[in-house]
Amino acid sequence: MKCYVIGVQYGKMKLYELVNKYHIGTELTCAEAMFMACNEYYHLNLSEETRKMFSVMGIGMQTEHSCCGAFTVAAGIIGLMTAKEGQTDVDNLEGYQMICELTDFMLGFYGTLHCMELQRLEITGFENPCHAIVEALAKKLEELLEGRSTMPSVNEGQLYS
Repeated sequence: MKCYVIGVQYGKMKLYELVNKYHIGTELTCAEAMFMACNEYYHLNLSEETRKMFSVMGIGMQTEHSCCGAFTVAAGIIGLMTAKEGQTDVDNLEGYQMICELTDFMLGFYGTLHCMELQRLEITGFENPCHAIVEALAKKLEELLEGRSTMPSVNEGQLYS
């Protein structure tokens, strides 16, 4: 089994700093920024095909009428890092609990997961509310995954390049 060290801080950027690097002042959507930052931060080595899968989740699944793309990617990263080989969703209690906590965080802090409603928020210190929301999501995701020390690879070669 191949394992990866998760979130070891040896002078590298925090997850939210990487998200901001990929999101603020770039053409990347919230989902793409979250994906790129998580892939780099957690050394996931996810393939270009995986990036493409997540790329359409930005801007509320490209419609603004759906769930926040950064939240959707964060939920996918939780699944990737908590599901065990051959495990079904119903067996992943740890991932379920983390996603519940992430959902409660978003609803408690912003009142919604809906992209269009999130874009209408006025957040002090941020010209674009999405920048604040994606940063907060990255901080919460890092907190949730902080206790995880290793992650087994998923079907070596399928998700990892």
